[in-house]
Amino acid sequence: MEYQETSTTSDQYAQELEAFFHDGGTLAMLRDVSSDTLEQLYSLAFNQYQSGKWQDAHKIFQALCMLDHYDHRFFLGLGACRQAMGQLEQAIQSYSYGAMLDVNEPRFPFHAAECLMRLGELDGAESGFYSAKQLAAALPEQAALVASASAMLEAITIKRAQEDESNSK
Repeated sequence: MEYQETSTTSDQYAQELEAFFHDGGTLAMLRDVSSDTLEQLYSLAFNQYQSGKWQDAHKIFQALCMLDHYDHRFFLGLGACRQAMGQLEQAIQSYSYGAMLDVNEPRFPFHAAECLMRLGELDGAESGFYSAKQLAAALPEQAALVASASAMLEAITIKRAQEDESNSK
């Protein structure tokens, strides 16, 4: 009899938890982690990243992503750490998730394209740089990103021409 009650309570708890997350809840809300604390952790992670302490920053960004899976900045930071550490496929996953959270943020396709370029996937890289350029063009503060994306698109065109030339020999 005791097992059934525990099982029912456990099932009820699981359903309530599922409903909480379905309604937009986060682990930070569940654990009473304030937005100020999240901001302090973000600032710490950002500073660690800027100082080249990518593994330390990575751990903090990973925790932030788990605490609030709706804040796109956390996934941008996580992706940047992974990219800096050479974990390119994982970085692309972080950037892809972040792009779903904020479809108008041009840095996600841009940095994913950088990873794809390093992996030699020119078609994917071209698509990412093109998307980043299109998104950033509407944002005056992203003029440098537009220029970088344009330069990378030109580099892809040159690389393809070189590959075509060497293949035709």
